[in-house]
Amino acid sequence: MESKKIMFFKLKYTLFLMVVGGFICLGGWSQGIAQSETLQPPMVLHTLKGDEYAAQGMLELAISEYEKALAIGAGSAQFLNRLGEMYLYAERFDESLNILHQSLSEDSEQLSVLSKLSEAFLAQGKLDSAIHYVKIAGQKAPESPPIYSSLGFLYLQAGKLSIAKANLDKALILDPNSIEAHRFMGFYYTQIDSVDRALEYYRTLTELMPNDVEAHNNIAFLLAQTKQFQLALEAYERSKKMAVDPVVLHAINVNIEAIRAIMDGKMRARYILVGTASEARNILEKLKEGQDFGALADQFSIAPNAKDGGDVGFFNKGDLMSDFERVVERLEIGQVSEALTLPGGVWIIQRLN
Repeated sequence: MESKKIMFFKLKYTLFLMVVGGFICLGGWSQGIAQSETLQPPMVLHTLKGDEYAAQGMLELAISEYEKALAIGAGSAQFLNRLGEMYLYAERFDESLNILHQSLSEDSEQLSVLSKLSEAFLAQGKLDSAIHYVKIAGQKAPESPPIYSSLGFLYLQAGKLSIAKANLDKALILDPNSIEAHRFMGFYYTQIDSVDRALEYYRTLTELMPNDVEAHNNIAFLLAQTKQFQLALEAYERSKKMAVDPVVLHAINVNIEAIRAIMDGKMRARYILVGTASEARNILEKLKEGQDFGALADQFSIAPNAKDGGDVGFFNKGDLMSDFERVVERLEIGQVSEALTLPGGVWIIQRLN
């Protein structure tokens, strides 16, 4: 099973558009070129052509047309928002920040632009700057639940859990049915190992949004963590029926297989195999320092499954070498063995379930 730090489906940058209550297209897309090109000034033609490329998802071509319009005089806040958004979607973050700042200087009251600035800084991992712009939005709209939800999310990312919770509490006071506040509150309680409270918020989220794949997936994960495997399996099956993204669907299927293997009494482990005791001691020191077991297996193990992080997958008793199985049976879940001299070399074994 995945660790709780990475259990959740990754949150997209567009979550920050909720600062202004849902997805906002900053400039608005053209519905097509309304008049003959021969009647339009060049600046307008480039802008309209950029709109058409953007509507088709052809980001770089759209940007090229907008840049041509910018070079010959386009510069309204609406136009700059459009170009800044395209830079952001194309992951050209510095250019996006530059253009969005220009737009904000044209009109400092644009909550949507503050949201986009926060989004761009978050994408660069600059949490302090991302928080700064959402806080400015909060000063302009102090009764907006989505702003407090956004701040809660950002402070969770920064590891400032108490501040995160205070903002999420405020969001729920202003709007008890805030979907994102419930989502992030579930994540908050997962981080502090309060599974029952986390489940409360995710279950409320499924009542508010019955087809929310992420919520059902997280409920399944938490139930599995507390060894409620049948309920976990049912929750994963519900999320599977709703999933459309093939990557998400694959992750759910992997978790379902893992749950079924556990229910069937199978074990799972991974190992690092080296030639000498001194090599093994060196690896054990690295593990004590917090280095990743799978990465160390990939780097140092001489076993054929090194590239898989040493994972042997699920197995029944009798499937593998008896000495190896006896070691796994003695270990607690997550525990790493000492260096063990067994057939083939010196082994370091970790039990995974």
